[in-house]
Parts: sequence; C-alpha cells; structure tokens
Amino acid sequence: MAKIELLDALSLPGSADRENDDAMGSTASIAFVLDGVTSLTDTPLMPGRSDAAWVAHLARDLLLAAPAGEPASLVRGVAEGITQAFEAKRARPPAGRHELPWTTLSLVTVVPGRMDIAYVGDSRILVETGDDCVHNFGTTPSRGSFEARLAQKMVAAGKGIGIDAQRQTVAEELRRARELVNMPHGYWLLGADARVADNLLCSSLALDGPAIALLATDGFYALVEDYGVFDDRDLVATAQTIGLKALGEQLRRIENADPLGKAYPRMKKSDDATAVLVRIEP
Repeated sequence: MAKIELLDALSLPGSADRENDDAMGSTASIAFVLDGVTSLTDTPLMPGRSDAAWVAHLARDLLLAAPAGEPASLVRGVAEGITQAFEAKRARPPAGRHELPWTTLSLVTVVPGRMDIAYVGDSRILVETGDDCVHNFGTTPSRGSFEARLAQKMVAAGKGIGIDAQRQTVAEELRRARELVNMPHGYWLLGADARVADNLLCSSLALDGPAIALLATDGFYALVEDYGVFDDRDLVATAQTIGLKALGEQLRRIENADPLGKAYPRMKKSDDATAVLVRIEP
C-alpha cells in the first residue's frame, strides 16, 4: 500500500521573541512545509501576533484535515478555507495587497507507483530515489537577485538586519514586490485566493521502490543555498545520519557567528527554519 512515513521533523523560530511563521505536517498520504511571508503591516489584520503565522498555521490545519486527493484539489480546498476564515476574522479591510497574509507551500503526495510534488514560493523538496538520484524541486535559486540586493542594501546602510532594519531601509521596495503576489505579472503564493490551485508548479516521479524526501523552508535550506555547508545529496544523507536537530544547531551556529550579516548578507540574522524528512513507499 502506498504510504508516507515520517522519519524526522524540525521547526525552529528565527527569534525567541517572535512567532514562528513556519508550519509543517504529514499523514500517510501527504507531507508538507509552509513558510508564512513576513507581514508588512504595523498591526496584524488577523487574530494573534503574526498574520504570517496565522495563514501558515491555518493552512497546516486544513491540509491535515483534508481527505486524500491530488495536489490541486487539496490546495483549492485549503485556499477556500483560508478565504472564508479571512473574511470572517479580519479586524479591518486591508490597506493594499501588501497587507494580505500569504504563505509558501511545498507538498508531496503518494499514490501506488508514483509521488506527486507541488509547490509555490521558495520552500524546497529534495527526493532521493532508489536509482541514487537526488531530485530538487523548487525555485532555483529561491532567494533570487531581488532579495540578495535588498540584503546587501541593508548591510551597507549600517542599520543591521532584521524586521526593524527592513522597515528603515527597504520597506517601500518590499511593499511594491508584495503587490505582485498572485497577479498575472507577478508570482504565486497560498492565501485567500483559490486561483493558486491553477498555478501550482507540479511534477511527478514514477517510483518502483522506496524514496526519501526532505521538505525544507528557505530558512533551513540556507545550509545549502546561502552558507554552502552541504550540497543537496549531502544534506539528505546528513539528515538521515545525524538528524534534523543537529542540522538545526549547525545552522544557528553559522548565523550566530555572523549576527550583522557581513559574511552572509541576508534579511534577518536567523529565519524560521523548518524541515520534514519522510520515507515514501509507492
């Protein structure tokens, strides 16, 4: 019987004094990670301290409660649930699209002989198959030139890195970019917009034996993309040998040694970092 078995999971907040805007989950038929997009509002629209956490955690709950299905139908149902909750619970109308709550999503499902992969945003899925190939699904590179340029601008301005520095140095550029979410000339994320189901990036892998999948938000995948400690193959192998907790500790040691982002320019000293390691039985 086709199934997904959870091997390990980790979710670290970027800062002890802020909400963890990531979420994750797995069942016998799906596994996923979510990365709520940092809010650009001064006061939350939604219940709680963080709109990003609100949407990511609601999406997690809706995914875990959904019946098994193919990715587009799952995501459509989740987006419709988010839309209903957003309209019912928001404290006020949003001042613009930049205030809407969004989250990335990376999702795998399994049916006999095949796993399906779907994603929006910059989280990552690495799959090690029985033929010793490691497949990478996600935006490459996830951070892109825009975020790299903003990070370098923040460091050069001497304002430090983090939410407060973003507001002082690059807030207007972030707002303009956020206005493009789920627009024809922009990029797609999961939120109160069911059209995302028709704009998922989807792939499938035929499987004739077990596979290992590592799903990671960009904060965790920084071990590969930003800090160059591992390549994809090494990251999957190391996750299986020393575990995700040890990898998370290594990630934070690197970031704590560079608190101002001078060696590794980035938007925050530490991002929320989430990873799920699963075994896929086709």
